[in-house]
Formats: sequence, structure tokens, C-alpha cells
Amino acid sequence: MAISEKAVEFLGNSLATGKSVPGQSLTNDPKQPYKWEQPPEFVNTKEASLYVFSVLTTPETVPNLLESVSNGVGIVDLASIVLYSGFLEGKWNPDLMTLLMEPTMYMIMALAEKANIKYVVDTGDDDKEPEITGDQQEKTFKRGLTALEEIKNQTVNRINPQTIPVEVRQQIEQIELPKGLLEKQEQPDSLLSKEDK
Repeated sequence: MAISEKAVEFLGNSLATGKSVPGQSLTNDPKQPYKWEQPPEFVNTKEASLYVFSVLTTPETVPNLLESVSNGVGIVDLASIVLYSGFLEGKWNPDLMTLLMEPTMYMIMALAEKANIKYVVDTGDDDKEPEITGDQQEKTFKRGLTALEEIKNQTVNRINPQTIPVEVRQQIEQIELPKGLLEKQEQPDSLLSKEDK
């Protein structure tokens, strides 16, 4: 089987830049698997949560974590980094990693609150919506009413009685409505409208 020049160039470039060759993971030595390919260290949510807490509260981690929170990095992003690192180290499988997401976020939020640091849950949450003045609200409302009126007129002009099947029209004509729905029912006078007798 001949290898094309393009394939040889691709392999050469991949090796030169340090990229793995497609299918390379299938050729790894089975006696030396990656850590995430082995059984995880933790399979219990409680034990894994305690481990995460111990990692988050180490003296080396706390300052960096709180600095990231104060710089506006989202709690979701920080929890994802911590948990994905644990997955790569073989601490838990993807299922347990998903279950640990919420407790890890709460731990990071608790640390930020203890340090009196305002935090954002997701990095995109800090975008505030612009305030709208009364004049802008009125203009927006009037444009909305005008657009609604146009849609209503277009819809009324498009109604075609021929689009309703003949059988449906016949059934509608045969329906007998109770007289109470068609006649105006007498309403008792309100207590406030009665005159003193």
C-alpha cells in the first residue's frame, strides 16, 4: 500500500509540533495505561467531596483560588477545572465528576464569602442589562403595538374559510349550544349599589 505525499507531510508536521498521531492512543502499552483509564480512586460522592474540600483548602490553593474569584472568574469555571484535573489524575470517573459539580461550587462560594469577595456563578452573568428610561420604554411599547397591529391585520387578511375541511364545518353547524350561553344572564345587584330602604 502506497502512502501519499500528503499523508507523509501530515505525519511529519504532527511529529514536529508534538501532536499525537491519529490512533496513537490505541498503540499505547496496555501495561502502562493513563490514570483515567484505570479504576478511579473514589467511587463514593461523600469521600470524593471530602477530598475536593481538602484540595481546595490547602494553603497553596486558597490564595490562587480566591484571586481568581476576585478577578471575575466564574465559580462554574473554577469547579470545572478542579474536577477535570481530578479526573485526569484518576481520582473519579466522569459520572462522579458530574455529581461533584454542585458541592464543589458551594465549597468555592463558601470560601469566597468567608473572604468577603463578591463572586459570579458564571462568567457571563456579570453583564448588566442597560437601564431603559421612561421615554425609551414608551417608544418601545408603541413600536410593539404597531407591529402587533400589523400582524393582526395580515392574519385577518389571510384567513380563508376554504382551509377548514367541509366535515369540520358541518360538525360545527350541527353543534347545539345551551341557551344559557347565548342569553345574557341577569346579574344580582351588588351590595354597594343597593339603596338603603
